[in-house]
Amino acid sequence: MSTTATTRTVAPARAVNVYAFDVDETLEVSAGPIRLQALADLVTQGHIVGICGNWSVLTHHLPDWHRIISFLSIGDKAEFLQTIARDVPADGYVMVGNVVGVSGASDDQGAARRAGWRFIREADFAAGER
Repeated sequence: MSTTATTRTVAPARAVNVYAFDVDETLEVSAGPIRLQALADLVTQGHIVGICGNWSVLTHHLPDWHRIISFLSIGDKAEFLQTIARDVPADGYVMVGNVVGVSGASDDQGAARRAGWRFIREADFAAGER
């Protein structure tokens, strides 16, 4: 009697990142360079996507926003990002938004730094940086 071993190839686990996006001067719904399709693409790749900014602009422009957005911020951005990092396990945490006085009015870069998150400027994300 012979036995045949079955060999299965298991794909390596993908890294799951949490991406928090500012809205004003970041997303296309509010004069920004990032298309909403880019957020949907991140979700399709298995990442968690949320809004850390003027979320009401997004919810009014995108009726099915809840299909791609996992969280909406309230209050201080840095404190909110710290809460997400504490309570949402992930491999990485990325804030996408503005550099105050350079590419927008909000200090998203400073909020990311205070929260210990990696920061990507909106124009760099739109150009493909992840």
